[in-house]
Amino acid sequence: MNAVTIDLRSHPIITKRHRIRGFFADTRVLTRRNVLLARRTPALIVVGMIMPVMFVLLFRYVFGGSIHVAGYSNYVDYLIPGIIVQTSLFGGSSSAVAVAEDLSKGATDRFRSLPTHRGAILTARTLADLVRLTYTVALMISIGLLVGFRFHNAVLPVLAGIGIALIFGYACSWLFALLGLLVRNVETATVTTFVVTFPLVFAASTFTATQTMPHWLRTFADAQPVTNVIDALRALTQGTGPARQPALSALAWSAGILIVAATLATRRFRQA
Repeated sequence: MNAVTIDLRSHPIITKRHRIRGFFADTRVLTRRNVLLARRTPALIVVGMIMPVMFVLLFRYVFGGSIHVAGYSNYVDYLIPGIIVQTSLFGGSSSAVAVAEDLSKGATDRFRSLPTHRGAILTARTLADLVRLTYTVALMISIGLLVGFRFHNAVLPVLAGIGIALIFGYACSWLFALLGLLVRNVETATVTTFVVTFPLVFAASTFTATQTMPHWLRTFADAQPVTNVIDALRALTQGTGPARQPALSALAWSAGILIVAATLATRRFRQA
């Protein structure tokens, strides 16, 4: 009787496990590559931090004296949570520029020519941006503490609020990665991210209460994701009211953006 040889490597379960291991291994390597690239270009890191620092100083010392928000005796306690979410949104926008840059310089094509898991390329890009966002948010909190900001809730709710802001930033990274895949040009990606982010930041509860806005603008501001995330962060860090509903709304927005953007970005990446 002839012996029957079975190639286990072709078994569907073995193949699936191999792909999963390959995805995580490639994601780890590419994430490290993206983080190292950011460390070797400190000018980009500094520029990315300058804008939120300027907003903190501008609204704390220039406009803060003329802005009064009900329920807050110290405006800086209202301001810093808004700046943190603004930083999360702006931090995610760097994904559009990075993806467009890799496409224009041919780095993406080189990755595709290697036995690299396709899904790991975009995942690594967004995870690297999340790493950078984490220490940028830490910097914003440190600067906020220096200019008078204080937490007025227990440690766990504060950490939960910061976590929600980071999750939102990660979801936005996928959204802007999709934008970078669509425009495929660094200059266009830079301009487009500003067009998208500025209305979301300023037509929100970032710097002042939405009650002061015209009715039509307030309707948009109260419904959009930035306001929901900021309200959740304020409730968790300042203890200004029930936090459960704002937190659930913020997480729902983040999950929706992440699922839709990641699905569309992955599909677009395979077609590009």
